[in-house]
Amino acid sequence: MAAETFWVDGVANTEVPPDDRGLCLADGAFETLRVESGVISCKRRHAKRLGTGLYVLNFPEPSQTALKCVDEAEAILNNTIPQATGTLRLTLTRGSGPRGYKVPERQKPRCILRFSPGLANFGALAPLTVSRVRWSSQPFFRGCKLLARTEQVVALEEARGRGFSDAIMCDASGSWVSTTSGNLFLRVGDRFITPPVDEVGIAGTRREAILDQWAEMLGYQVSIRKISSDDIASAQEAWCCNSVVGIRRIVAVDQFTFTEMTASDALSACIHREKAS
Repeated sequence: MAAETFWVDGVANTEVPPDDRGLCLADGAFETLRVESGVISCKRRHAKRLGTGLYVLNFPEPSQTALKCVDEAEAILNNTIPQATGTLRLTLTRGSGPRGYKVPERQKPRCILRFSPGLANFGALAPLTVSRVRWSSQPFFRGCKLLARTEQVVALEEARGRGFSDAIMCDASGSWVSTTSGNLFLRVGDRFITPPVDEVGIAGTRREAILDQWAEMLGYQVSIRKISSDDIASAQEAWCCNSVVGIRRIVAVDQFTFTEMTASDALSACIHREKAS
């Protein structure tokens, strides 16, 4: 595997100060960016979501800061590794600060970049299980991709310990929300069903692209609502999506199997066309 490259505030570096509030308090947000030939896919969608996360965290000038960081990350990568292809993790913390929760009067956000070269070819997900770990409900942070991902770490480790590659995570009521790292869709007939993300879950950029453009283009309707047991039992297809893998078909979840791949294949052909929207 080729070596990864790291930058801290635009300088090649692998060290973050121990008083960084992202490290100590998960005080920040992040984006995982797919890069192909030096271009960040769905760049504006990522900048928009990052800006929303910075806004709920009360960072200074959230939208401008987010767009600037994403643009600068792409420039740094292209200046260092021209025509790079791989995954770029952009982490924006509130920077260094004194001990305790109180936000410093003078904030200096810190941008941390990690580039992993190469894009793996992911096949369909092997049978999954429903995790015992539930999403915490927090409407104030609706859909934002903030640093604290403890639930996802524990859910994935639990699933792998039981011999599964990933897990479905539910809300407090037991309704399916997502996999540990991707938004969830079911197809029932000519309709896509995906859970809302206004109380739990992350507003994924590829989910947004499907809702904004690709579902209608392919002739499917979309319902954004909680997934019911009837939906699961009658679904022909299930898939998850995120910025790195795009669309990844789900074969089965515990006793439920999903045998078709018509829509997921069509979406896979479409989803990576969107380069900078």
